[in-house]
Amino acid sequence: MFKVDKAFTLIVAAPGTRWARRYSLPVGLVATIGFLGSVLAVAFVFSTLHYYHMWKRTGEFSQLKNDMEQARRENAGLRAVSGKLNEKISSLEVTATRLKFLSESDEDGLGGIGGPSTVASPLLTLNHRDLLKRFRTLDQRRITVETELRRLQDHYTTRSILLAALPTLMPVRGYPSDRFGYRHDPFTGKKNLHPGLDISAPYGAKVLATGEGEVAHASRQQGYGRLVRLRHRFGISTRYGHLAEITVQLGQKVKRGDVIGYVGSSGRTTGPHLHYEVRLSGQPLDPLRFFQD
Repeated sequence: MFKVDKAFTLIVAAPGTRWARRYSLPVGLVATIGFLGSVLAVAFVFSTLHYYHMWKRTGEFSQLKNDMEQARRENAGLRAVSGKLNEKISSLEVTATRLKFLSESDEDGLGGIGGPSTVASPLLTLNHRDLLKRFRTLDQRRITVETELRRLQDHYTTRSILLAALPTLMPVRGYPSDRFGYRHDPFTGKKNLHPGLDISAPYGAKVLATGEGEVAHASRQQGYGRLVRLRHRFGISTRYGHLAEITVQLGQKVKRGDVIGYVGSSGRTTGPHLHYEVRLSGQPLDPLRFFQD
């Protein structure tokens, strides 16, 4: 290729033959072709870069869309968990209020409140950060309420055990024929301490355990005749004397109201009645202080 009179001469020949062709190309045409080629090359490069940029943006958009969907699912999950947690806390607070009422430890009293709510749930308007903050607040509130609930349950359980152990039931249907305290002995006439309550009742009447406990004695004992002694909690014990028949055995567990024997006149007595005692750590107390009815 060589330049002649502002033109390019192009010779095309086949190797090993005499065939050849000669072409003359004006400089302007060659320049135009070169310019167009450069423009096409630049356009190709820019198109490729633009395509790559758009491809990258499309990938980022897809990732952003996936992230937004994941955040939406997480927010929905947080709302659901927060709603359930709020319901659980409300239930725990109701239970705690009931326990306070039952254990008589609610100093503010108990008033009725309620009614339907027309206010939309505030959880629906919270963003992700506020939802997390709300969730942490609810979780801390749950821990506080559960701690208070355990304390109240322990208090109520202890109180229930104490009430079950206290001898608050009348042991037999009848009327008091001799009270607790100092009296003149019906046999000797001397003044001495009567450690229990005598309850006059028909021969064979049912004698009931006045509190929950365990049979610590179920046989004859001097002065008492046939005697049942129940050991309750907190150092409390009860005695049932002058029985005609004993229906429980040593070591047996009994509940308040269980039949433990029948009224008789065994032992040191002038007639059918029940001799009933309440003792605390072995010291006799007036049984009338314990009867609820």
